Amino acid sequence: MLNESGLYERDRDRGNDWFGHPLKLDRSLRRALPHGERATDEVYDAGSIYKKNGIYLETTHAKERFLRGMLTGGTVLPLIGIDILVAYFLFSSISDLIADPNDLSLILLTIYTAILWGGVNLFALYSPLMYDWFNYRHAPIRFNRRTRQVHVFYTPRFGGPRSYDWDALTAQILETGRGKVTYYVLTMTAADPSGRYYYDRFEVGNQLLHREEGIRWWEYIRRFMEEGPDSVPDPDWTLSEHLSLRESFVRWFALHELRRERALGLNVRPAIARIILISPFLALFSIG
Repeated sequence: MLNESGLYERDRDRGNDWFGHPLKLDRSLRRALPHGERATDEVYDAGSIYKKNGIYLETTHAKERFLRGMLTGGTVLPLIGIDILVAYFLFSSISDLIADPNDLSLILLTIYTAILWGGVNLFALYSPLMYDWFNYRHAPIRFNRRTRQVHVFYTPRFGGPRSYDWDALTAQILETGRGKVTYYVLTMTAADPSGRYYYDRFEVGNQLLHREEGIRWWEYIRRFMEEGPDSVPDPDWTLSEHLSLRESFVRWFALHELRRERALGLNVRPAIARIILISPFLALFSIG
């Protein structure tokens, strides 16, 4: 899964005993968002909720929400082109070899081309694309207000789901980025009582353009857990746990974000123009 793509280096030697093998904290937790008090007067659901009811709020992992389809959209077309080109050379060399089976150079060329063709296809199946293809799609983070626990989904390779006490989690809005664009992510850390080590760190919801959105998203979750489900509005729409091409198009064409910004009185015409210009790529990401 995409949310596990960076864990191999961090967790590969820990086994499944997360609490018995904590990691040394690599960042300060001083700017943590407080439990038990309101961080802002407004709330925001981040467009990242699977389900909300009287018992739990289930949301997605930020990387699963924000990046799914990007690997496919960015690499499939080049891979298909390379695969077709190499296949063409392979069958051409086989045809020439049938006509002249004693030509050593043709034999070596055919073998080399066959290895190259197989390598291209193996790369397509076992490269980072494996995080997009033939994998779990539903990566939930469940906030259970009845038990005051947070359950984070991981695949069996990393020991399966992990559970943490709500009051033991520390929340921060951290910056991340690609190129010149900066995003903000609600990041939760399960630290040990000493504050020097941590058991786990996970990114909740979505990558957001503004820090204030991250604070409002945290406030949505905090109120649900500490003040009850009636203290926050139901989301305008929820994510599907199943494959949904419609949901994927809504995600990549940012239709809900445009509607929300238009309701706030913001000028969305430049964004619409950009979406139209890059719509072929967004369509490919959506299919991915």
